[in-house]
Amino acid sequence: MDIIKRLFKFTWSAAMLGSLSLVSSGCSSEQDEPTPPSSEPTPQIIVLYGPGGLGDQGYNDCILVGIQNFKKAHHDDVEMYQYSPGTIEEAERLLSDWLSLPESNIPALFIAGSNDYEELVTDALKVRSLTPNKRLLLFESDNEEGLPITTFRMSMYGASYLAGVTAATYLQQRNAGTESKKDALILLAHQGDKTIAKAGNGFRDGFKNSGVDAEAFTEYLADDWTGYISAQVAYQRMSDWTKSYDFIFPVAGGSNQGIYRYTREYANSPLTAGMDIDQSGLSRNITGSVIKHIDQVVYNYMEIWLSTGELPESAVFGLESGYTDWLLSPYFTNYQSIVDAARADAIRKEAADL
Repeated sequence: MDIIKRLFKFTWSAAMLGSLSLVSSGCSSEQDEPTPPSSEPTPQIIVLYGPGGLGDQGYNDCILVGIQNFKKAHHDDVEMYQYSPGTIEEAERLLSDWLSLPESNIPALFIAGSNDYEELVTDALKVRSLTPNKRLLLFESDNEEGLPITTFRMSMYGASYLAGVTAATYLQQRNAGTESKKDALILLAHQGDKTIAKAGNGFRDGFKNSGVDAEAFTEYLADDWTGYISAQVAYQRMSDWTKSYDFIFPVAGGSNQGIYRYTREYANSPLTAGMDIDQSGLSRNITGSVIKHIDQVVYNYMEIWLSTGELPESAVFGLESGYTDWLLSPYFTNYQSIVDAARADAIRKEAADL
């Protein structure tokens, strides 16, 4: 138990409370009545957020909303420890310490809340196996190694396909009758993330299938996970991107904030897209947002584990599941009929991509 006590128990800061207030409207709220106290050993949950991810006003903060809603509903039923590591090495030490705990009668769940931890989890389980009382949930993975864990993945392909249709329609109108035609940019955090790569593929397919006389190019912000926390880099590069592109589709976590900031400050900025939650309030240039109800997913997985002792089966959640979607900004509702007409095609193509 000394190891558990050494784990950093997450506490709110003023900055984090501000971030949460921004995302709470985009994430659903689940507040079931807490169950009666039990004489059984109190289950324990450790949550490991993505490295440097909290405060991104998107994906990681939405996970935080789901975790906090669960904690509020079950504060008497479970002990929760939340950790936001600054590096992969810190995350590795935490997981190693948890795996080294001896078998006990205490149900224990470790939540690895990022696919940046896939290699870490794989390597750690080669050294130490899960004891019978432990379960591990890994986000955004297909578990190609066949590890004795549960995974889920939020497919962004279908929602991104609809974003591509929206961008193509805009560029088709924008480029009509002009000689200075511009293209679209798919901006990804780094090349090694398969989940965001599929989002890029979805956007490109929706863009191309719309028959627009333009191209969708791809660039990366970094070589590793730091591409998710490089808002200043994205901001600095926007002056060059603005010269070549009239639409930027950014799938780069907190780095997207640099793009949104630029569009607020410069009138000639390209149109863009929000990610993970409804971010239309951050810029008039955001045409819509790729929505991921990750708070609902993580809440449901924890709820089932707490009540049954087991996690649900691994799954992939796409546009048809309702956990992902493309939500137009209030300033661009004129594209709604076009998006609606493309939805069935997006669902069909995503099913083939899964």
